[in-house]
Amino acid sequence: VDSGDMRVAVIDDVNVSATVPTSLTFVVGGVDAATANANSEAGTTDVTTTATSIPWGTLAADTRKEASQTLTVATNATNGFTVTVFQNQDLTNGSGDEIDKFDDDADGAAKAWEAPSAVLDTVTTYGHEGITSEDASLVGGDTFGAALYDAIGSAASPLEVFYHTGPADGATAHKGATQIGFSIEVDNLQEPGNDYAQVLTYIATPIF
Repeated sequence: VDSGDMRVAVIDDVNVSATVPTSLTFVVGGVDAATANANSEAGTTDVTTTATSIPWGTLAADTRKEASQTLTVATNATNGFTVTVFQNQDLTNGSGDEIDKFDDDADGAAKAWEAPSAVLDTVTTYGHEGITSEDASLVGGDTFGAALYDAIGSAASPLEVFYHTGPADGATAHKGATQIGFSIEVDNLQEPGNDYAQVLTYIATPIF
């Protein structure tokens, strides 16, 4: 009968570790004039935007103008991200006159665009500005539907315009990329001014 001796050493406590850093890239892009409007709205954009400007130019009474920007997000956050937007004020001139938020300065759910109602002595009905998003998968679902507009949010209550529940590639529609649309219209009661201005702020927040 053959026989032999063998010795075996077993080490069972080798710890393996690794680190994957968090990544988040958020880009706002401009859209040229004469580009198809965002979110199935008919027609084309009226002004060329950049990442940092929406130059509405001269607004003629009862003549609506539209513009767009693109948003892209790339992140490895486990539960995705949310993008919100808010304004520091309604479009306001040096005299304190305002082009109010859609619709006639009234808060509510997104709705189809309506012209300002032009009620004499009711300044909130002289002009308004609204926003829409192509993203169909927001926290509340497809809240912007097709060509529905809402008021731009405030610092106390930012408006969500882009959302995804997992890592994003910065390119896939509704998951890493979307287009935002803006619309503005005044009537012949809107107070004059060549210095109407406001600042919009986007916030992209990863969700872990």
